[in-house]
Amino acid sequence: MLQHRTLRPLVLLLTLAGCAAPAKAPEPPADPAALRDAIQAREKEWSAAFLAGNAAGVAALYTEDGVTVQASGDSPTGREAITRNMQAQFDTLAVTAREDITEEVIPAGDYVVEVGHYSYQGTRKADNAPLAAAGRYMVLWRKDADGVWRLHRDIGSEAQPKKP
Repeated sequence: MLQHRTLRPLVLLLTLAGCAAPAKAPEPPADPAALRDAIQAREKEWSAAFLAGNAAGVAALYTEDGVTVQASGDSPTGREAITRNMQAQFDTLAVTAREDITEEVIPAGDYVVEVGHYSYQGTRKADNAPLAAAGRYMVLWRKDADGVWRLHRDIGSEAQPKKP
């Protein structure tokens, strides 16, 4: 009788285990060159939107809950806040050149960490004075459900351009 009592829960457990969804097979490792190319292409979209002064276009490249950490310490969160922040910049400057260069990508499942550098030139709208900046950035990209890489978190800091 003791065997019968322990056998029934064991059979039930095995039956339930057999009904459980099969474990998701791990995704194959990303091709580093293809991943770097995909991220660099998205950066080119970012640069193009920035160069065009398109605040909503820049913000659309972020996840819905994306965050951009500013040198001031402000952290606009979400596409609406990022749009407002970018528009405030575009209201004061006219950009004539922009470049973002991906130096390194580090895959992490549905995320990628990117390290790179940027530069831009333009003029201040108030007095038409020339303006130039360069710096370094780090971005945490997330592949959303639609399979598109979007900026999830980003931070940059102005720095002197690297000397060759």
